[in-house]
Amino acid sequence: MDIHSEKIINQQLDRAIRNLRLHQFETSILEKKEHVLPFLEAQIEQGSSVAVGGSMTLAACGVIDWLRTGHVSFIDRYQPGIDVNEAFRRGLSADVFLMSSNAVTLEGELVNTDGTGNRVSALIFGPKKVYVVVGINKLVFTREEAQERIRQKAAPMNCERLDRDTPCRLVGECVDCNVAQRICSANVVLSRSHVPGRIHIVFVKEALGY
Repeated sequence: MDIHSEKIINQQLDRAIRNLRLHQFETSILEKKEHVLPFLEAQIEQGSSVAVGGSMTLAACGVIDWLRTGHVSFIDRYQPGIDVNEAFRRGLSADVFLMSSNAVTLEGELVNTDGTGNRVSALIFGPKKVYVVVGINKLVFTREEAQERIRQKAAPMNCERLDRDTPCRLVGECVDCNVAQRICSANVVLSRSHVPGRIHIVFVKEALGY
């Protein structure tokens, strides 16, 4: 990132963080994705039960591999043969939930679209602590821009990744379909953390995830 881009990004981050803190979210900024694991290791107590929402960001930061090392009690939704819905339900009572966000607005809101809804459910209520790891590519100005980002990038890219039979894979953007394999069922704007500091937004100054 050149110095001019970094200056603008820092200005936007400052605004977002100021508003997130006003809305009772906790925040941190990390310079690189390689800093995510040391940060989480320092934050999460050994032996804690930990669940995750589906996230390319967490995978890119090596978080999933780390969770399997035994430092924590990982509710591994990806384990072969596991009852995924049961893992989702257990995740709602985990000590810690890890996820990313489809978008974060400069006004201090988290905007997410889910299929099953386990991720947004855990974000809103259940786990004692939630860490939301977000690349700067997820930072947007408004809710409307967040929804456009989801429709034009996150939804079609995730459908391609998950090999879903949806129209957005063919046309490259959401067409508000009603097919069986649609992944966009719940649209949630979280404007405030009801419990102060329960939700911790961890910004990484790199592009991460979809």
